[in-house]
Amino acid sequence: MIRDFAGSEGPVNGIFMIKQATEAVSNSGSHYLSMTLQDTSGTIDAKKWAIEDDDVAICTPGSLIRINGMASVYRGHPQLKINDLEPVGLEEVDISKYVPMAPTPLEEMKKTLKEYIGLIKDKELHDLTDAIIQERYEAYTTYPAAVTVHHAFVGGLMYHSLSICSMALKTVEQYPELSRDYLIAGSLLHDIGKTVELSGATATSYTEEGNLLGHISLGAMIVYSKGKELHVNEEKLMVLTHMILAHHGEYEFGSPKQPMTAEAFVLHELDELDAKLATLHNAYAATAEGAYTGRIVWMENQNFYKPHKLD
Repeated sequence: MIRDFAGSEGPVNGIFMIKQATEAVSNSGSHYLSMTLQDTSGTIDAKKWAIEDDDVAICTPGSLIRINGMASVYRGHPQLKINDLEPVGLEEVDISKYVPMAPTPLEEMKKTLKEYIGLIKDKELHDLTDAIIQERYEAYTTYPAAVTVHHAFVGGLMYHSLSICSMALKTVEQYPELSRDYLIAGSLLHDIGKTVELSGATATSYTEEGNLLGHISLGAMIVYSKGKELHVNEEKLMVLTHMILAHHGEYEFGSPKQPMTAEAFVLHELDELDAKLATLHNAYAATAEGAYTGRIVWMENQNFYKPHKLD
């Protein structure tokens, strides 16, 4: 693991995931590879100064490599000089050693996803939700919910969506005048645009479409166009698409619309609650009991106190 040798000097032999890789040119004009390697214990900068014919093709973000190299510290920063490398197939390793995984097993979440879709009684909303998710099933069930901010782990998109849906179902029990069908469909589809906005389950970055259009607009287009294709009732389609467009709540947070239905308002509030509590959870994980977190940008730049656990 990276934490076992980072900051020390000596030989390193092991398997790592490539988070970033760039072919660069040294002052002498020779080409070399500059990379960031990762596993679940951390990241480290690495360089391979002598490039072989296949190295550039092998070293792509999200791929695994077995390396033989030397760890050192340069100007106070751990780094790794790679002498030799070879590709490693994802099927050859336990991927959970190299990227953060959702706290709930993917197969268990897939079963819950199927159950939640089955709860939608309105046939048009059920068929629309099921069709959209099935068309993007691999991405929906493996992509993170964000690159860095919240639920940034394999399966994070599904985990976040199921979490909101679970809370929505409890909210409907308290407020039965709300539409359970709209809330289930909206919860499961609110971030569907991230299957296009993000590049993949590992070494995730923003796609060109993601940078230019954003997941809210992309999600609304996905839902609306599929609804038209399936001839979904116009009002149902507008109400559901509005929930996608309004789920960030405020214009200043990238929401094209503010919530204008009760269900859109509830979806926004639950989305914000789940995202912020996940962010706070990460901050607490790096904070001792009886101490304050650093300022959390996504929570009004506020410090949070972590109380001692009660007996």
